[in-house]
Amino acid sequence: MCTHLENLLWAKSAQKILDAGLPADAVGLVFLPMWDWGMPLINVGRKGRATGGGRVLFPVRRSYDSEPVVVVTSSMRSVEVGHEAVGMGHHVTGVQTISFAPGAQGVVYPRPEMSVVGDTLGALRVGRESADALVEQLNNTILTANTNSLWLGLYDVIGKMSTKCVLRNQKAFAFEINALGKQTTMALDEIDVRRIVDELIYGNAAEQEGNKPSAAERLINCLLDPTKGTAVDPKKYMAETIQRESFRAVQRALGDPVQGTQIRTFARNEGLTGYAQIADAFTKSNGKLVTEALVQKAMEIGPSVHAYGCAIDNLSDSI
Repeated sequence: MCTHLENLLWAKSAQKILDAGLPADAVGLVFLPMWDWGMPLINVGRKGRATGGGRVLFPVRRSYDSEPVVVVTSSMRSVEVGHEAVGMGHHVTGVQTISFAPGAQGVVYPRPEMSVVGDTLGALRVGRESADALVEQLNNTILTANTNSLWLGLYDVIGKMSTKCVLRNQKAFAFEINALGKQTTMALDEIDVRRIVDELIYGNAAEQEGNKPSAAERLINCLLDPTKGTAVDPKKYMAETIQRESFRAVQRALGDPVQGTQIRTFARNEGLTGYAQIADAFTKSNGKLVTEALVQKAMEIGPSVHAYGCAIDNLSDSI
């Protein structure tokens, strides 16, 4: 996941370089690493323990006072690029030195297999490459990020996690529907689940019509923001966001108000059934005004129309 995010960050930087145009004396490129790795200095629970014993390294986000893709010019003798690694309880600063050195590689990825927080990459020496080759490298970076890292990587992960979250949430709603005396084995069917997952990835009708980002796009944009997710690892940030987004998506699919679960739980715990009675007691207890109409909507929630369907084989001679 961190590799996918790194490629997307490089692609954004590469696009800026192409939009601005390469300097006339450009000779090379440096793709600076966007992640360090270290033992968490915050409580991460059992996630921090390796299966065979020991502790697990976690990703720590790097950011720079320059673009993560640095254009090296023939006039560049020694340039210092400050960096900061923040996350998992770590906060480390450092400086990278970059210089032009004929005979070195023209395109440099100065990343060991797993750089430890606080490690420096040493002095980076970059050689000469043609302008055409540099432009091709930048374009390939963008293409690879948008296909391998975005669509084949992050969107695939988000789709799988969204499916699991939607299925888990629909079971929770099925429990609540059964608690209302409406017997059902599921709140949604496979068609509903697939549609919700597609909407989370590509956007619902309102988002598409308004040219607004989908839940998946908003999530990826947050993950690319160096100020976000420093208190948790990217996977946990992603899982919590998808769980929250999918819960609300299931609510919308069932026509349930935002406070629906809270209202039904309150009514069960208090043994109340009258809508006006529930609205009055809930408002007094929680300090949040809810109307009788809102309570009615929450208490009359039921399975989607598709969930009532049955296989054609079961219809027998009734057709």
